[in-house]
Amino acid sequence: MIEYNYLFSVSCLVTATLAIALSFLSFWSSRFTPYAQPLGFLLLFSSIYAFGYAFEIMKADPEWFFLWLRVEYFGLSFIAGSFLWLSIEFTGRFKAHKPIILVALVGVSLFFLIVVLTNNFHHLYYTSIEVDYRGLFPTAALGRGIFYILNTLWYIFSFLLSFILCLHHFFRTTVVLRKRTLTLLIAVIVCLINYFIYILKLIPWSLDIGPLIITINGLILSIAITRLAFLNISPIAREQVFESMQDGVVVTDPQGRMLDFNNAAQLIFPNLIRENIGHHLPTLAPELKPYLSSEKISKYNPLSIQKGDAVLFYEARKIPIKNKQNKKIGIAVYIREFTEHYKLLQKLHEYAEKDYLTGIWNRRKWMNLAKAELNRAKRYGRPLTIAYLDIDHFKLVNDNLGHEGGDTVLIHLVKNISSQLRENDIFGRIGGEEFIILFPELDKEKAQMVTQRLLKTVSQEELITCERNLKVTISIGATIWDGDKKMSLEELIQKADKALYMSKAAGRNQATFV
Repeated sequence: MIEYNYLFSVSCLVTATLAIALSFLSFWSSRFTPYAQPLGFLLLFSSIYAFGYAFEIMKADPEWFFLWLRVEYFGLSFIAGSFLWLSIEFTGRFKAHKPIILVALVGVSLFFLIVVLTNNFHHLYYTSIEVDYRGLFPTAALGRGIFYILNTLWYIFSFLLSFILCLHHFFRTTVVLRKRTLTLLIAVIVCLINYFIYILKLIPWSLDIGPLIITINGLILSIAITRLAFLNISPIAREQVFESMQDGVVVTDPQGRMLDFNNAAQLIFPNLIRENIGHHLPTLAPELKPYLSSEKISKYNPLSIQKGDAVLFYEARKIPIKNKQNKKIGIAVYIREFTEHYKLLQKLHEYAEKDYLTGIWNRRKWMNLAKAELNRAKRYGRPLTIAYLDIDHFKLVNDNLGHEGGDTVLIHLVKNISSQLRENDIFGRIGGEEFIILFPELDKEKAQMVTQRLLKTVSQEELITCERNLKVTISIGATIWDGDKKMSLEELIQKADKALYMSKAAGRNQATFV
């Protein structure tokens, strides 16, 4: 004949063994993981409870029942408080009040333990202890006193509060830690279901399935520890580092649906909120769309975002996320603000291309732009004019006013000439007092009108430099590209230079075309 009580007793002993093994593992991991300590105590108390119940059901005797009930309550009294402590530690809530809360949890648990141990003197916890023979084996039928009811309310309160804390944390935490939170949510739901089954007497005889529930939760935690690194600090460290980064990070799946982001990314893109997890990132942050579709983005074409009156510049990089099989499973977009660095790069880039004194193109940059424009003119058969300028008697200006006065003349001259040019005209300083202008789409007739206007503008402008009034003139040599596709830019410049010498030889302050 099968002795069902012994079968159930062996199950409880297995449960106790599993719980005690997991508790030792948790205590060992408490050096690295903050919530491992309360988990260790929870499992330790659960093992004591399961161990006591294993012996309780071996004999059908009220005295025997109460003996092992008292053993059980050395664990059972602390399970609710330990679970609540674990939930508080895991979710990081009530940090400022944690010492007070811990003292309260221990105090309440000790109170109910003492009440059970002294029940023979007051019978306010168990009003009676009898034997229930209705099931497969005899169990204890317990009369429920006022303190039993209070302990029941304490259990319900503890598990419900744990459920609320974990559920709130589940929706607020990142994807990496959600599976861990889900583990605790499942465990607390299993505990609540078991407790309501027992309290509401949904089982037709007085069987406590609590030890089996501990087994179920033990298996859940075992899977979490081995598969989800529940006691490993790495995901926690990642969470803290991820959220404390000053640079933004957004994680999407291969289709661009947002999976995760940190606080820094949310400060850049306010639409990144937890409620939008799963939405396509380009709809939440359109500025990032090119960074999801393109493999490489030039650092000279950064992400620019208006923040109040200022424009901030960001460098964005796309980093593919791959699994162990080297299959792409996601995308991380790394966003780093480099406004000051970018402005410095722009300055250096500008210094490399523009004349340091006048701000117009230097010789090298002008040559590059002019070659591109000449190629365009050859491709479409459009007119083009090149004018070479030189300040008349500029050596006398330097001799009389010094280089400071000469620099002032150069700056004013460029300003006056620039005011007469179109946006697509290419103006550059060749060296010293020599300048050159390329006029796209300008034939000889129009070019003659433009050069005469430049001569007039410069000659009529009176400059004040070194406390002296001064007027200067310029000489211009110009050439028109005649449609010869074999002619190079250098040959056109030589023709314009030759025309400039002809202007100087003819008396200066005039324009000559060749």
